[in-house]
Amino acid sequence: MGWIVIIHCLVFILFWLTNPGFHPAVNEFLTDATGQQLSFVTILIFFSLIIGLIYICLMILKKHYPKLGLGGIIFPLSVAYLLFFYGSFILLFLKNPVQVDRLVQIVQYFRIIVDTGVLLGIAMGIRKLTSHQSSPWKKWILIFLPVFLGVIPIFWRPGAVLRGLLPERPLLIAHRGASFIAPENTIAAMEKAAHLGVYGVETDILISKDGIPFLMHDATLDRTTNVAEIYPKKVEEPAANFKWDELARLNAGQWFVDQDPFGTIAAGEISVQDIETFRQEKIPTLRDLLDVVKSNNLWLIYDLRKTGGNHEYAGTPLDCFLAEILASGAEARTWFLADYEEMQQIQAEFPQATLAAGIDYKEAPGPDELVSAGYALVNSEYGISDRMIQEYRNSGLWVNLWTVDEAWQYSRLWIQGVNSVTTNNILGLGGIREPLMVMTLPVFIGVWILVWIFSILVTCSGILFKKNGWNSNAPITRD
Repeated sequence: MGWIVIIHCLVFILFWLTNPGFHPAVNEFLTDATGQQLSFVTILIFFSLIIGLIYICLMILKKHYPKLGLGGIIFPLSVAYLLFFYGSFILLFLKNPVQVDRLVQIVQYFRIIVDTGVLLGIAMGIRKLTSHQSSPWKKWILIFLPVFLGVIPIFWRPGAVLRGLLPERPLLIAHRGASFIAPENTIAAMEKAAHLGVYGVETDILISKDGIPFLMHDATLDRTTNVAEIYPKKVEEPAANFKWDELARLNAGQWFVDQDPFGTIAAGEISVQDIETFRQEKIPTLRDLLDVVKSNNLWLIYDLRKTGGNHEYAGTPLDCFLAEILASGAEARTWFLADYEEMQQIQAEFPQATLAAGIDYKEAPGPDELVSAGYALVNSEYGISDRMIQEYRNSGLWVNLWTVDEAWQYSRLWIQGVNSVTTNNILGLGGIREPLMVMTLPVFIGVWILVWIFSILVTCSGILFKKNGWNSNAPITRD
């Protein structure tokens, strides 16, 4: 039971350490649930680390001091931690189903490591069984198992193995600007991204009560502005219910300095000068962003948020957006994220518009349907299958996936031939010059054959040692 808990602790820690981009969303969810603004993910990582260390100590004590009766402590503590482990992951997967796909993808990408561990583990287990097995035919059946299992990866290859030539490196689209190193959806974040050489920027757009498109992701203003200080009675008011002159009074950067949501300030990745700049950031209008887009020759992709109720522009947010694009002349550098109903209006204004289909990765439409409708680009979450990526690419569609912050995920999509990714981690991904652990097919086959042969030798060693009198379990006799 002890080893089971230790392995679960390790899995929990590795999962969250390799998923930093999702920490803020979890922290925000738990803050809303508890009313306490803490770094909950960090606390839970340390909690699992402490539990793992306690179990190592308990297992050592139990082995050397069996009379202490520690089993009465280990069992209930194990049950409690396993309930926490599976309960937290069930909650996570219900709230964010793409995390299930992420787990499958990371295992598939690093399968050379996973398969090696599994095959050698099976080989060692069979070695132990065969050393005690008296029936010859049963021994050979057991020995045949790793031989059979070793064939599987040759045909079902890990994700890090190239299927041909390495595709071109995916271009980077800055998610809400360079949001790991600057406050999201501000001009500072957009200019930082441009300075780092991104291909384009992504933003979220709301329409103010008086018809001004502005940059804001959340439905309310309390997370990323000082609305509680300036308008204490309107903290929970939808952001779209504010007039522009009210929004212009708010600070949109101080929160980033105070909270350091990605630890980049503490890590020294942000200069003192930039920190002072961030403290003064305001909510930008779409027009402000379009000036940055044009002056830096960037592409723009956006998420135009709908407003409901009695909002003056509830039925015409697209009209407000298109008017700004037309006035700025930025249509040639915009990916218009449009559903079927919006396509005609966009094409009437901009006949040469680059239309992007925002799709649900779990119900991805066929490429022929999208091409015939006039789409040139597919925008989807990274949970989309490798098969659909290939089908879209073969049909001439540009594939952009979001939100990709991890080096291994970027590497996986690079090998799959994705054209671009939307990311918060501009600095991290921008420095990658080749996919992690990438292998050509001949190199993989050579490495795997060596692993396979070694596992077979480990398996057969149980019989060989016994035949030659080397069995370590045999009793020691004296002449």
